[in-house]
Amino acid sequence: MPEDHAHAAQVAEQRALRFSLAVSAVIAVVAAVWGLAASSMVIILDAVFVPLSLLLTYGSLVVSRVVSRGPSRLFPYGRSALIPLFVIVQALVLFTLLGYASLEALRVILGGGSEVSGASLLGYGLFSTLVSIAVWWVLRGMANGQALVEAEAAGWLSAIVSSACVTVGGGLVLAVTGTSLERLAPFADSALVLVASVLLMAVPLGLLRTSVRELQNPMPSGEITRKVEELIVEATAAEDLPEPITRIGLIGRTLMVELAYILEPGAGDIYGEDRVRTALRDGLAALPYEPWIVVEFSYCRELVE
Repeated sequence: MPEDHAHAAQVAEQRALRFSLAVSAVIAVVAAVWGLAASSMVIILDAVFVPLSLLLTYGSLVVSRVVSRGPSRLFPYGRSALIPLFVIVQALVLFTLLGYASLEALRVILGGGSEVSGASLLGYGLFSTLVSIAVWWVLRGMANGQALVEAEAAGWLSAIVSSACVTVGGGLVLAVTGTSLERLAPFADSALVLVASVLLMAVPLGLLRTSVRELQNPMPSGEITRKVEELIVEATAAEDLPEPITRIGLIGRTLMVELAYILEPGAGDIYGEDRVRTALRDGLAALPYEPWIVVEFSYCRELVE
């Protein structure tokens, strides 16, 4: 049944978010201790960023639970719109953090820079990069088109970029030590923060673009749309009906499919509507969405266009 698949998708979503939450907690502790010991601004940024990420991940879990309650009397169409709305909040928080980090890095650079151990930067960068790649890979495999998990994976992708910058920076600091370029070493930490922040701006931009689009109830991905259209063609042919007026939209976990058949006066019956609706429901059962299916028979095109 569709409800079984939708429930399984919700369970998988919450499992993925809890996994991310647990790893984030470990990284937060490591980053805080390592950053303070190395007096590194870029590592301390990670120590600030990760708890914020923890808060957002917990928020994702709350949103996931709320949406999983389904329709109610007050919210007869469910609350799937909360998912893209919360992803927009995540994106705005990321923008704010990256903007603050950039300004702070500029302040330190203009103030003459700060000394930092190249070995500490390199060690933390390698550790953080490897962990972030592993978590991102796992979450991408668990996402299955679910916006909250994809947003979480995007956060870990941004962590890969920032960690790689730290790794490269640590290597450069070690490379210039004892050379004529050693005077540039005090600026490496802040420069890394600045470069990483600019590069990472692409992540919240992507989340914003996708979520704003999703709030407009757009057509789903090509693969999902093709699956729905194939089912519509099969159900229409089975009932010997004319080509319907079709609307397909996706918002959060809700996949909306509306079909309107324009019939000759006297043709069609309620059983035909039910057979088409049942065929679509059963055909969509394997997808990780909650299908909202509307089938209409009408004699007047103006009423359904």
